[in-house]
Amino acid sequence: MTAPLLRRLAAGLLILPLLFGAGCSDDKTERPSLTLSAEKIVLPSEAGATARLDVTASGPWQLEISGSGFDASPLHGGRGTTSVTLTATETNTSTARTSLGSLHLFMPQSGPELTVTVEQRPAVAAQTLLLYMPGRSLASYFEQNIEGIRRAVDADTPGDGRIFVCWQPANQRTAELFELYYDSNSASCATREVKTYTEFNAGDPESVHTLFAELADEAPALSYGLIIGCHGKAWVPASAGTLARGALRPSDGAKEYWQPAPGAYPTRSFGDSGYEMDITELADALAALPPYRFDFLLFDDCFMANIETLYDLRASVDHVIASPCEIMADGFPYDRIIPQMFTDEGRSHDLGAVCYEFWNLYQNDYASTIYRMQSGCIMLAVMSEIDRLADVMRRINRTPAAEYDPNTLQTYEGLSPHLFYDMGQYVSVRCSDAALLDEFAECFDAAFPPESRLHTDGFYSAYNNRMNPITHYSGITISEPSTKFTEENRATNWYRATHE
Repeated sequence: MTAPLLRRLAAGLLILPLLFGAGCSDDKTERPSLTLSAEKIVLPSEAGATARLDVTASGPWQLEISGSGFDASPLHGGRGTTSVTLTATETNTSTARTSLGSLHLFMPQSGPELTVTVEQRPAVAAQTLLLYMPGRSLASYFEQNIEGIRRAVDADTPGDGRIFVCWQPANQRTAELFELYYDSNSASCATREVKTYTEFNAGDPESVHTLFAELADEAPALSYGLIIGCHGKAWVPASAGTLARGALRPSDGAKEYWQPAPGAYPTRSFGDSGYEMDITELADALAALPPYRFDFLLFDDCFMANIETLYDLRASVDHVIASPCEIMADGFPYDRIIPQMFTDEGRSHDLGAVCYEFWNLYQNDYASTIYRMQSGCIMLAVMSEIDRLADVMRRINRTPAAEYDPNTLQTYEGLSPHLFYDMGQYVSVRCSDAALLDEFAECFDAAFPPESRLHTDGFYSAYNNRMNPITHYSGITISEPSTKFTEENRATNWYRATHE
């Protein structure tokens, strides 16, 4: 056999395996596949509660249960998608999420094998949050706020926490309390009606106290949070705004004083007349709730970052988030802040991030708001530090006051005369004692962390219907320099505590 023939024969032998391999690669046999809708299932706390797991397979599959405290059905299935229902057989009475076991899913004919962990939420929530929105004047905006919460809950944001809403969709004399929760079966937010209050008065401290107390009974938790939407004019008298009544006497012309300018955009400072409550009464309603208290209070209202107001609340709540100026009617971006209130699967919260999300909306994403106003100021108060700040302020007020022009101070409304002045700037021009100023600055930063004192370049006020520049921002206002409501201001607890 010649050499060329041998070479041709060898080449042919090499081609045969390649052709054989090509024939094998054309095998169209379906590879076994097994996919699941979740890698972890978290059952509600009560016995009998269910959750759903969708199993999609290319052929027959089985599952095995490891652990206790739950059942699963069916235990096998075939081609396509099958819904497996998991049922809690016991109530988790503890205060922590419990690991129950796992599901092992496999295909008998050499297919994939997958494992799903199974947990159960605690009967005592990690956190319970109440969104309280009294009044009817901002009802349409409240509806948008609630929808924002729903979008957040769609992603199972609360985790081991719980979210409740109380508002007045029908009239001023009734209120509805309901829970927004994540339904694992539908993988979306669901609503549970809790109670309808047929005789409810948002201006009555007893009604508000009853609401808070019944919430604690309905949803016991390791910590509680509260959001109040709508009303807010800090400490001022009832006829001049909301959250003010009681011992403070209204001044003449108060009603006219608070009239918005013609054509002004709505802000949250306009409450519902006749359904108002003094800030000290709110403080009492919050304080009379042992053995629990609110870890934080977020005011989705105007002007509540005010020292006269915060001083009254210092013993009733641990932290306060509020704005020194008006809040646009959109309010807070609830779809953004709810995840920050339920971090670590609902066991923690990041209040600084809540402040940031508010500021970020009005600083960078204001075009997405209804009135497209770049107006948003916010701060976080650590209430345990307020008394120390008051002590320094008391000593400052004992020193001779330096001369200053009130017209040079930063204000936070379009009123005439002005009512809310920047506290940090006021103290800096009022006090000439450098040592006291240093001590004040240290106490001020402890009470109001600088990283959470955020503001846009200006703020909108409905009272002059325009943007107003911010040249100095401490995040907290004080009304002492004002010539309006002077007698009422001297009756506040803050004034009396700092002018002994």
